[in-house]
Amino acid sequence: MAQPTDGPATTRIDGIAKVTGRADYSADAVPEGLAHAVLVDATIARGKISRLDATEALKAPGVLAVLTHENAPALKKASAFPMGAAGHRRRPLQDARILYRGQHIAVVVATTREAARHAASLVRVTYQDEAPPEATLATGETKRMADLDFLSRAMSGDSHRGDPEAALATAPLVVDAVYTTARTYHAAMEPHATLAWWEGKDRLVVREGSQWVDGAQDTLAAWFGLKRDHVRLLSAFVGGGFGSRIAVYPHAALAALAAREVGRPVKLVLERAQVFLAVGNRPAIRQRVRLGADPSGKLTALVHESANETSRDSIYSEPGSRASVSTYTVPHYRAENSVAALDIPPPGWMRAPGEAPGSFAVESALDELAQKAGVDPLALRVLNHADADAHSGKPWSSRKLREAYALGAEVVGWSSRAAAPRSRREGHEWIGLGMATASYPSRQLPAEARVGVSRDGRVYVESRGVDIGQGTYTALAIVAAEVLGVAPAQVDVRLGDTRLPRSAMAGGSMLTRSLGTAVHGAATSLRDTLLDLARRTKGSPVHGRKRAALGVREGRVVALDAPSEGLDFAAIAAAWGDTPLAAFHRTHPTVLSRITGAMAFTSPAGIRTESAGDASIHSWGAQFAEVAVDEELGRIRVRRLVGVFDCGRILNPTAARSQMIGGMTMGLGMALMEGGHVDPRTAKLVNGDLGEYLVPVQADVPPIDVFFVGEPDPAAGPLGSKAVGEIGITGVAAAIANAVYNAIGHRARALPIDLRNS
Repeated sequence: MAQPTDGPATTRIDGIAKVTGRADYSADAVPEGLAHAVLVDATIARGKISRLDATEALKAPGVLAVLTHENAPALKKASAFPMGAAGHRRRPLQDARILYRGQHIAVVVATTREAARHAASLVRVTYQDEAPPEATLATGETKRMADLDFLSRAMSGDSHRGDPEAALATAPLVVDAVYTTARTYHAAMEPHATLAWWEGKDRLVVREGSQWVDGAQDTLAAWFGLKRDHVRLLSAFVGGGFGSRIAVYPHAALAALAAREVGRPVKLVLERAQVFLAVGNRPAIRQRVRLGADPSGKLTALVHESANETSRDSIYSEPGSRASVSTYTVPHYRAENSVAALDIPPPGWMRAPGEAPGSFAVESALDELAQKAGVDPLALRVLNHADADAHSGKPWSSRKLREAYALGAEVVGWSSRAAAPRSRREGHEWIGLGMATASYPSRQLPAEARVGVSRDGRVYVESRGVDIGQGTYTALAIVAAEVLGVAPAQVDVRLGDTRLPRSAMAGGSMLTRSLGTAVHGAATSLRDTLLDLARRTKGSPVHGRKRAALGVREGRVVALDAPSEGLDFAAIAAAWGDTPLAAFHRTHPTVLSRITGAMAFTSPAGIRTESAGDASIHSWGAQFAEVAVDEELGRIRVRRLVGVFDCGRILNPTAARSQMIGGMTMGLGMALMEGGHVDPRTAKLVNGDLGEYLVPVQADVPPIDVFFVGEPDPAAGPLGSKAVGEIGITGVAAAIANAVYNAIGHRARALPIDLRNS
């Protein structure tokens, strides 16, 4: 059976609820008796609390409780990633040690948020054993992930093939350069918030914006020693995730702890400055890339060494080599990834972790190689195009990268690009064009879904998967609608509740493929049931027909040779009786996921990697940028971005295009604006708010053109769709940096780009 082409360009079915204010976010509810919690954070980076005085805070009007390490109930251990979803290994308020500035050291609970904030300002803290912090990548001791422990070695991302050192020693052309990317932070529209209450002593309900409700449920249950099904997590709408809501962080534990202490619902909303410190961020990364090539620019060797800052609390690695391990044909390759444990908050995932900073380094180095070889940068990439995955030794499942190069070059006007810098000037500005390759692996996790027909004939989809803004509600409606012959508007999608079937996380660009496959399976089973019920229903226009002679159209079971004859879904549901007319489907994409059962939904145990099958499955893209540089003002202005992508079948072109525009905008911010500035004496983040931490606003964002050149990928399952969400950011920073070089001959090896650094 031929796979369908791209799905219909569909307006988001949750859009009206969002623009009218009916969408129900975590902090929106105001249950009876609601109390508010405000956190007190450490003001040193390394040491111990010698005295914490909450006397004045407890006397303040409206205060219900102040929890500290001296009176907080014990929390049990919860597994951190990859074995679980706890964002930090260390539990909050369990001892007096301070491991980073911004660590939560007290929580004040009051009848109003204003009262809680005032009381929090009255908590007095003195410290002892303060030591000068190690707070930047330059100050910490770097250690290879592979040398730390077994789990770190398994996750290190190290790789080796051939003899790269020997190949570099004899290569006619060599590039050896170091590239750095600054610490960058999450700034999603919705601040992180938790609303928690207890139903009796052993049942906890939590409203939490989450990318992984199964993981959050499991972690909360572990912290409080509860049965998993005694924790209900609700996450119907999420105002942006980008990796910051995959794990569940200490503030959620403190909200639930406070709710149990005061015996009423408690809402805890992080202030924007706390979001910068409390929910992970992309760490600063230093990458050394060495390339060896023949005189034509054909790669013979590639060595990619990456080191990132991490915390003493939770070791986090972000291997830049994810962007280099298989993208190009290179016979001799080595990757090593290291970390430096510092006195900083634990970093974590941020859109395309590894691939985003890694692509900046590798794609910049390739541009430097093109300049040394005297060849066009695009031609160099075509010359080194990989016809198979050298890392796994398997063929690509599909790869329309050459087509992406060609279309992007045509749209951006690459043929008119001058090879030499400082060749094109308009007024006070030099104009340059740059490009880079984008790639991202397509993986799959276990997922469950229920698809049914309600008494009024409408189709519904249920799963505890979430929509973090990427369009899951609409994508799942499209999948069910296609199978059941209805319009997406006739499908009700219910998400983000742990009372529903289990789901994969919304991370790693895996959710649509993972959960969509489960929805497709459930919808297919339901369709077969509807066909059988219709042909067995006496008096039905299709009674007695064979199943093969029937189909579904416009909410009816019809005869294929006479579509006007049929029985609508409402009639079938009514005849079915009081039992829900629904089908359930579970996908376990690996043997391990079937063996581990529930654990496959609360850890990466069940993940099917990109090269687990007979082919290697990746999404591909080509990023192009045009910049204008005013050297007198030191200003870089991006005039145009063009992205062309192969992501397999596109379920919803409208949402997919929006995802790419968002990712490319984040790549622009990464290239030119975003960077945390840390005072090395105190470890204080000096620009930890949206007043001084710069992100692109409307005036900064140029016209962005997005195109798709892929086709349904059979290896990606019945949907034929590959990863979409994160590939949009990959390659953008490098394309901009390469365009700056083309404009003025300035080679930017540090992000964000500063023309004062040469």
